[in-house]
Order: sequence, then structure tokens, then C-alpha cells
Amino acid sequence: MMDKKLLDILVCPVTKSPLTYDKKNNELISKSAKLAYRIKDGIPILLPKNLEKFKALEAEYHDHEAHHYGEINMINSYHVTHYNEKYLNIVNNLEKNSILLEVGSGDGNDANRINNSEISVIQSDISFEMIKLAKSNNKNNAKTFFVVSDAEKIPCEDNSLDAIMIVAALHHLPSPKKFFKEASRVLSPNGIIIIGFEPNSWPYFYIYPFIRFLKRIVRLEKYTNSKHSGVSVGDMETEGFSFSDFKSFFDESNLQLVKTERIWFLFGFIHTILSIINSKLPQDKSIDLPVAVQKVIIFIDDLILSIPIIRNFCWHWTLVAKKN
Repeated sequence: MMDKKLLDILVCPVTKSPLTYDKKNNELISKSAKLAYRIKDGIPILLPKNLEKFKALEAEYHDHEAHHYGEINMINSYHVTHYNEKYLNIVNNLEKNSILLEVGSGDGNDANRINNSEISVIQSDISFEMIKLAKSNNKNNAKTFFVVSDAEKIPCEDNSLDAIMIVAALHHLPSPKKFFKEASRVLSPNGIIIIGFEPNSWPYFYIYPFIRFLKRIVRLEKYTNSKHSGVSVGDMETEGFSFSDFKSFFDESNLQLVKTERIWFLFGFIHTILSIINSKLPQDKSIDLPVAVQKVIIFIDDLILSIPIIRNFCWHWTLVAKKN
């Protein structure tokens, strides 16, 4: 059975026409487009019939990695959650009855940290297995909904959302520009978009090529190859984002930058090394630094990233923008 509130928001991702629930066939129907979208395990799958190859590969990778993604990326480590809490505070201060869409929600880790019970949360991802895992992990109330969808074809009504959150997922999209235009379409006036933990561009031109060179020279492949399925096509093809990239995205999408936070300097190097090591280890054997040590490094990083010019060499960005 489809929740009526969710059904009022959802539209056909292709034509943006309204959807009706076909109880007999357990499908969502776009009558004007003559398209049907199945509902599996209570989760609407609102994907275009023919996904681009890039997106199909992303969905396949994350379907496969759904149960391993968290430990590889150390999402519960203090040096990650410290910064997560900052943008989640924005979500937790949304007004009563606000509707938040999380794009690329993965296994639901961020959504489970939302303690504002007065808002509705729609978790979406292109990977069915990720959304299925997020649903099984859900610790919030009945105001949380789950949808499989394409971030560049958001299946929501115009001006229907109060906030959008996308964390460490923008670089997995073939066209971030299309996503921001879609985000602007579905946000209500003065609605906000939170972009969390997106990679800066400079490590992709200096650090990662050096790591690949080092691996070839000293033949480290047998020590550094992941025990899982490697990296996604998005991780392989991204070149990160400069601050000017975001400014361009916002300007072209009728969005206004509200807040910028620069994340990690020393911890960028440390996290990269730990991630490579943990990708080789069983889940219960993954390693991390003591929290007290992490706090000291974060303090040093914050000092370094307060210095003009050097602060442009942060490893990640968190930004908040609003719809004009």
C-alpha cells in the first residue's frame, strides 16, 4: 500500500506527470505517459526504462557493495561524523512538516542521525539494494519513505520539497549540472540544498596520480587491491570539484550559496591510507585512529584551513545553498 503523502509528491521521472497507485498489480502508473513503475518490497522503483550505461554501472556496483560500503569509507569514524553532525544540525532545525529528500542516501547512515521527528524524509538512491538496506536499517518514525530513483530525473513535483541533502554522491553523477537544475525545480522558494563531503579537485591531479604511479613502480597491486569490487565508475571518472565549479552550478540553477565549510587537510592523507588498508581487511578487523588523536588532527586541520590560499587545498567541501 502506498502512503498518500508520498504519492502526492511523486511524479513520473520521464514526463513529470502525476502517478496513480494500481493496487492490483502493485505498480505506480503514469496514465498520460502510459508508463508503469513496479513496487518491490514496498519500495517504488522510479527509474527510466533505459538507464545510461554510466548510471547502470553505478547501480550495479552499489548493489554489490551495499553491505561493505560503510567500513571501506569509515563512515562511523569520528573524523567523518564530526563533520556530518554539522550539516545534520541544519536538517534537525528544519521547520515542522518540512519535506527533505536525501539523494544518494546509500544505507541510510545519515538519515538515521536525523532526530527531527517533525519532518518527512524521502531516502532515494539509484541502487535498489542500498535502499532496501536503508529501509531495513531505518531507526526513525513512519515519516521516512524510500524510493529508487535517478538523481538527474528526480521523481517529485515542482516546488514540492523544503530541503535536499546529497552527501558524497554528487561525484557519482554523470552530469552534476543536470542534478542541480532538477534540485532547483523541485525545491520550494527559499528551499535549501545541502551538499556534504564532496571531493575537492586538486588531489585528483596530484595525490591520486602519484599513488597510481607508486603502485606501478613498486608493484603494490597485490597489497592495495580491494577484497571487494574495486571502485565505482563515478569514483574512477570523477575529477572532484573546485569552488568555482560549485559557483557555476549554483549560478546556472537559480541557487544562492549560503555556507561553505572546508574539510580535512592532514586527515585527507590519513583517511586515504586507512581506506586502502581497510579495503583489504575483514569488516571486524578494520582499523582506525583513537578518537583523542583524531580530535587533535581535526584541530590542526581547522587551523591550517583558516589560512588564505592554503584553505583551497582542503580535501572535501560541504556547502549549503538556497533557491532564489
